[in-house]
Amino acid sequence: MMKRIDIEMAQAADYRYRRLNRAEKKRYYPIAACVAICLGMLFYHNIFIAAPMALLSVPCKKYYEEYLASKRRTELSIQFKDLLASLSGSFSTGRQLVEALKEADGNLRLIYAADAPIVVELEYMVGRLNEREAEKDVLYDFANRSACEDIVDFIDVYFICLATGGDTIRAIRQASDQIVDKIDIRNEILTLTVQKKYEARILSGLSPLLLLFLWLSSPDYLAPLYGTAAGVLIMTAALAVQVIAFYWSTKITDIQV
Repeated sequence: MMKRIDIEMAQAADYRYRRLNRAEKKRYYPIAACVAICLGMLFYHNIFIAAPMALLSVPCKKYYEEYLASKRRTELSIQFKDLLASLSGSFSTGRQLVEALKEADGNLRLIYAADAPIVVELEYMVGRLNEREAEKDVLYDFANRSACEDIVDFIDVYFICLATGGDTIRAIRQASDQIVDKIDIRNEILTLTVQKKYEARILSGLSPLLLLFLWLSSPDYLAPLYGTAAGVLIMTAALAVQVIAFYWSTKITDIQV
């Protein structure tokens, strides 16, 4: 019998949010603090102002975790398309859900790495089903954790067919085709927005790079902006505009799955 996946792994597979583990925090905080201090030195030339800016790494962790969660949901949604194809073929040959999931687990391991979200989820679900947990509990737990509309829709269709005694194979095949079409359209949109995302990141990095260039090539030109109250206010406003522009450009080009 497949061993039960522990509670920590189940919580880690909740795609609605993402929490950095201890090792990730050890990497994140030094890098984020260093970046914040470097920006502070670039904009203020004052270590007493730049050093406290390292504390910004604490609230910024939330946005970094949201980015990682969104990235993982997108990855799961894309991989779910291949799961649908495998399940549809298995149901067509008369296999039951547990058998279809086992077969899909084997098929998708040939495509994805062992730590891919869809492979991890299949192993987790098959393990619970082998321990005689109810299909409905297992599948709806996956749907709720995935925070993916396509997964919820597919599972709804499956259980509605079981409850009403409809043509399960035909309904699942039609639902799979429609969901695959939605995923394909969404993937095309994501592909089209990739260029805009890179453009937004490049534009966000131009101002600090330009400031660094002027600082290194013509320090006297920027001297009035450093060491005076008016200069601090101007540079604070410039830094705030830079942060706001980066935030909104990220939101505008973010496609929710």
